Parts: sequence; structure tokens; C-alpha cells
Amino acid sequence: MKRLFLSILILFLVSFFISSKVSATYPDVDELNRKVSEILTPAVSVPENLPPDFHPVCATPHFIWIPIYASQLDLDSRKKFQESFARPDSSYTVPESTYNTPSGNFKIHFVTSSVDSVYQSHVDESPADGVPDYVNLVGTILDYVWVKEVDTLGFNQPPSDSWYTLYGYDNGGDGRYDVYLMNLDYYYLGYTQSDYSQDDKSYCSFFVLRNDYSLYGINSLNYLKTTAAHEFFHAIQFGYDIFEQEYVPSDTIFPFHPYWMEITSTWMEDVIYDNINDYVAYLPAFYNYPWLSLKTFSYDSDDIPRYYHAYASCVWAIYLSEKFGTGIIKDIWARCGQTRGDDVLNVTDSILISKGSSLEQAFREFSVWNYYTKGRADTLNYYSEGSLYPLVKFDSSQIHHSMPVNINSVPYPPEVLGTNYINFVADETKGGLNLSFNGADLAKWKVSVIGHSVSSPEFFTEFSLNTLQDGTVEFHNWNFYDNIIMIPAVVTKTSGSFNYSYSATYDSTLTEVKDLQELLPYSFELSQNYPNPFNSTTILPFEIRGSQSMYQSPVHTTLIIYNILGQTIRTMLDQELKPGNYQVIWDGKDDSGKDVSSGIYLYQLKSRDYTTSMKMLLLR
Repeated sequence: MKRLFLSILILFLVSFFISSKVSATYPDVDELNRKVSEILTPAVSVPENLPPDFHPVCATPHFIWIPIYASQLDLDSRKKFQESFARPDSSYTVPESTYNTPSGNFKIHFVTSSVDSVYQSHVDESPADGVPDYVNLVGTILDYVWVKEVDTLGFNQPPSDSWYTLYGYDNGGDGRYDVYLMNLDYYYLGYTQSDYSQDDKSYCSFFVLRNDYSLYGINSLNYLKTTAAHEFFHAIQFGYDIFEQEYVPSDTIFPFHPYWMEITSTWMEDVIYDNINDYVAYLPAFYNYPWLSLKTFSYDSDDIPRYYHAYASCVWAIYLSEKFGTGIIKDIWARCGQTRGDDVLNVTDSILISKGSSLEQAFREFSVWNYYTKGRADTLNYYSEGSLYPLVKFDSSQIHHSMPVNINSVPYPPEVLGTNYINFVADETKGGLNLSFNGADLAKWKVSVIGHSVSSPEFFTEFSLNTLQDGTVEFHNWNFYDNIIMIPAVVTKTSGSFNYSYSATYDSTLTEVKDLQELLPYSFELSQNYPNPFNSTTILPFEIRGSQSMYQSPVHTTLIIYNILGQTIRTMLDQELKPGNYQVIWDGKDDSGKDVSSGIYLYQLKSRDYTTSMKMLLLR
């Protein structure tokens, strides 16, 4: 029966890829089988001489694109392939047991002896139900993950395999989602593998969790939880579009790069288990190498920055969800599911445009957020967990202590959707800087400038670049700041790296306020919430406008939600705020933490003599 299933699987894949528009060069099947065999090699102890920056990863990328090669193989090679395609139960050396989780959504496959035996297989106390407690624990975690990802966040549940069982094929699931507990190589936390296609892009799947995470020490339970959240989200992604992968022909070994899948699965770990934060261990691979493309992906574990980069780039999804609401990730995946193949950047751009932004503008803002981490963290305006993140790396050649500066090329030209950070260290001399930028005109650039000080309000501006990607900025009163930061970002979507030149000269006359309108002590703007109507959470955006010349104390600001009768429902904000853009997320609860009923609500912003209100609609 197993071989029959595999034969039908191959036919599905052959028929699909004959019509595929992807033209790719495929590696030798022996190389693929070698990698799969390596992943499935049982770990019996912690390997010696682990690198200090080691962090176990998801093995899904090594499995996700294996079916793509099926249509390219001859019959002998396909026979070699069948062992890699087989469901994990065929690898058990003793008969398996199964456990249906209380929700009825999962079937867990496990054994209690041999190298794949589950952790403490003899312990069956809580509850004493004939199932090892470890398996019960896994079931509890999986049911929780389903509730959060499907029922709460609203993602589609993974495609069911119940249709296939109607035809008498034993693929183990009877409609429940199959999870296998197995011993894996120490470097891998789990993996998700496709089963068969429902259509040209949606695939049923199963996933594998480790039979024992105790090798990872005190973090073992955390790894179990976050891996369950991570792999289940891969199963959800397979239901939208399993082919949401970038094809990189220059990678002749493993050319399919599922960077967006890993970005969002790692993001999902933190959404489901916000207090664990093990994703932070990946982040040096992003913040130490800001010039690398957001699309960076590598299968080479010796290339640490690129190997971990997709996991570290979860900060992009964190930025999107904290800026535009958690639902934006669901919107992106739903839109990706409308067409087959790699279109996530175009989809993201389209969705951001509908929200009054764009991929270019959002990536520019993202590059600014990435400056405000660790000791510079501002958890109100930027990352809510930014104090846990590393500081972004400045190359020493781009830290300037004296003027003038005239740089014609840079050591690490940013790749597409990559950045550099340039620091002009200010002194107490009154005046300012004339800044110029000239980027390679084969790319599209966005260039931000930050005036940063621990004692003064931050100042932001953006270069206005012409079609040749040239522009200038006057920075007034630089002596009020500790550092003036220039952030060039390549917002082109394709590939490559791009050089640029820049200069900075001191100008003693740059002390006046350029825009007289900015002499107003404060001005305010309350914007419409989004989404509206909403049924779970909504974002309430507002702006307190200030200028370079403003050094007054922060202004006391309140943001309060009222019902239609004028009764206070929730005080969202009551504190001193300095100029800046703000957003507050309301979860539809009152001050006591109870869900409020459907209806029209008012949210009122009050600051000094300024008071304004807007309406929003909650639909349960």
C-alpha cells in the first residue's frame, strides 16, 4: 500500500510539473537522499565542538522542494527517491502507537522502544491513560497551537487528508493531521513534508517533531512549544501555496529558497509563545549583516550569516504585524494563495499600498526601526521587544568623527532589500551638515536620516532622490544630537548588490528652522482605525508633530475608548509623549479585560488643548 501511495504521488507531481513554467537545473538525486539521510540520523548525544553561535533549525527546507525533482528523474532514480518520500512510520523499527488529541484535530504517531522511543516512555501518570505523559504533553501543545493559529488568528487549517482515505489508501490520518515523533539529527528541531496535492499549489502534509528535546537542556520544553508552532504554520502555508519559494539558478545544489516561509514560521513562534523569545538567538545573523538581502537564504551551515538569515529576518514580519496589525501576515498568505509561485513581494506591495504605504516605504521605515534596539530601544514607537535585540552593526569605515566626508565606494554594498548604516558623530559646534547621496541608478533607493540623542527628541527626514538616485539634505542644529545616522536602503525587488557614494560637509549657517510652520509648539492628527469594521483587534494611529527646533517637555496625552452612550470603556493611553507617529492596538476588551459586545465605539485623543474623536465598528 505504501508503494502504491508513493507511485500515485509521483504521478501527481509529474503531471503538475510537466505544465510548470519553472525551468530549473536539478541536482543529482544521490545528493538529495544524502541530505535527507543526514537529517534522519538519530542524535544520541550532544555533538562535540559546537560553534558558539549554534542554534538548531527547521529541516523543512530540505524536504519542501524534493517533490519538484520527481518529474525530472528516470525510473531507477525514482526508486531511490521512494525511501525519502515515505511517511516516517515506515522508519520505525518497532510497531507504532497512535494518540488522537482531545480536540480531534491531530493524530500523533510514536513508539516506546528503539532509538525513536519518546521521552520517558515509561511515565504514564498525568493522566494514567495508557499513553506516555510526553505524548499527552505534545497533544496539549498541538491543540493549543491549532486554536491560536486557526481559530484565533484566522489562518486556513491545513488541507485534510480525509479525501484520500476515502479511496482506501492508508496514509495514517483518517482526516486528522498527522504528527510523527522521531529521533533526528541534533541540528534539526523538526520538519514538515508534503503528501499529495489538492490542486496546483495546495498540498496536504504531515510534520515530524523530535521524540525527545531534553538534549537541549533547560530549554527543551520551549523548543517543543516553538517547534510545534513553527511546523504547524508550515503545514498551513502548504495549504496556501507550497511553491511560494524563490528560484535561484546560481545555487546549483539547492536552488529553491523558501525564505518567506521561514520568516513567517519563526514570526509565528513569537506570536503563539510571546514569553519564550528563543527567536532572539537568530537575530545577530540579521543585525550584524544589514547589507544582506531580506531574501537571503542558504543551505550551507558553514555560512552562518546566510544560513540563519531567514530565521533572523522574522523581524520583518514582526515589523509588519506591529505596524499594520497581525492580520497583515494572513492577508499576504491568502493573496499568495491566489496564484502559484514566488510572488510574495508583489503581494506585500499591493497590500501595503491599500493601507496607505508600499513595500518601498515600509522597508525604509523598517530600516529605521532596526536602529532602535537594545540600549536605543523605544518599545512604544518601534519593536515591542526591541530591548532584547542586538544593535545594528556599523562598519568602522562608516563611522565619521570629523568633517568633511567624501566616500566614493563602500565596503559592504547593500543587496536588494538590504541596508547600510552610516554614523556622523556630532560635536558641540553650532551649525549643521550638508549631506549628499548618489546611489547606483540600476537600483531604487530610499535614504533616511535620523538625528539621535538621549536628551532631545529624535529628528527624521528622508532624501528626495531624482531618477538618477541623487539627492541632498540639510541637517540643521546638529549640535543638539549625539549622532546623525544616514540609512541607505535598496528597495529593488530583484537581485544583486549596489554601490553608492555620499558626502557630508559642516555648515555654520544651518541653525534656522527651515519650515516656519514647524515653529508651532505641537500639532496633532488622529487617523481612522484599521481594520474597520473589525472583529478581534484594530489599530488606532495618531501623530504628534514636532520639529528639529522643538525641545519642550513631552506633552501629556490620553487616548480613551467610549461606547455610544459616552461611558468610558478602555483607557488606552495616559502618559507623556514626545513628537512622533504612534499606534495603539485595541483588542476589543474593556478595562477589566472582558470582551465588549458588537457596536459603534468612539476613540478620543486629547493632548493639551487638542481634542478629537473618531468612530469605529466592532463586529463579533
